[in-house]
Amino acid sequence: MNVGAVRVDPVLDGRILSRLHGTKPFPEVGSPLWDDLAGMVHEDGMVESTVGAFLVRTADRVVLVDAGSGQAFPGGYWPPPMDVDDPADPFTVMMRANGVGDDDARRIASDFGRIKAEQGGLPASLDELGVAPEDVTDVVATHLHYDHIGWVSDGGRPFFPNATVRCAAADLDHFLAGPADDLFTSFLFRALPAAERLAPVLDHIETWAADGPIAPGIDVRLAPGHTPGSSVVVLSDGDQRALLLGDMVHCPLELQDEDFNLLVDHDQDMANRVREAYARELEGTDVLVSAAHFPGLRFGRLLPGEATRRWTFEAA
Repeated sequence: MNVGAVRVDPVLDGRILSRLHGTKPFPEVGSPLWDDLAGMVHEDGMVESTVGAFLVRTADRVVLVDAGSGQAFPGGYWPPPMDVDDPADPFTVMMRANGVGDDDARRIASDFGRIKAEQGGLPASLDELGVAPEDVTDVVATHLHYDHIGWVSDGGRPFFPNATVRCAAADLDHFLAGPADDLFTSFLFRALPAAERLAPVLDHIETWAADGPIAPGIDVRLAPGHTPGSSVVVLSDGDQRALLLGDMVHCPLELQDEDFNLLVDHDQDMANRVREAYARELEGTDVLVSAAHFPGLRFGRLLPGEATRRWTFEAA
């Protein structure tokens, strides 16, 4: 897809099929809102989330927005079965350390038992676009969760040897401190904690503390809530614009219905306010939007509606 002279392409790394819980149920199968999600919510209630990145090419820059989950783990993606009733089970220890009651822990264990995941496809996806790791000039992280920085390093070395890694200062400070939420996520997803993943590229990192340009045609906007430094990337040329929302939303429904969110944010109240502000800004405009887990990383538009807004994906 082109935004004026700026070229943007999805770079798929994998997918996660999981049970997600929101502030209200997902739309009924066959309803207009369910149709709007283009197969993201399956008939059995499982939600399919794409994992990957966006490749943005300008006249003199090759920019990767986010960096997928990283290499697949030998022996499988998920941890062994979790026994909530065994006080020595690592899952039980982690849950109780985070104040999670046994009933909620059982639900989480049950949900994780149904998850299917694939990862590791980002290098091949880049190759299909004619881009080698050494061609990438910048990696822009919308935030520092494991599924957005997975290919920043690999085997203790930078995977993109010539790239400057860019992120919000608030996120870098938060994740380098080894917060409990990052350790919790790393345990459940068998992923390296952010501090360990970022260690090989620390001398290649540049941060932002306010809205501003990364390069001509590429700007960042702070949109805190999902993480302390969660950010939006704005692509523009002339009067054309497109937005990459990172994990400000995980599915279009969070823009369509202000009463719906997936309860996966660091600061839930702030995240809700940020989402609502962007939904109102985008509603009824011709601005194309995508986010890090939308189906196939496709772009779409937010349309006005009567009870709720509508979403339409661009043709694949």
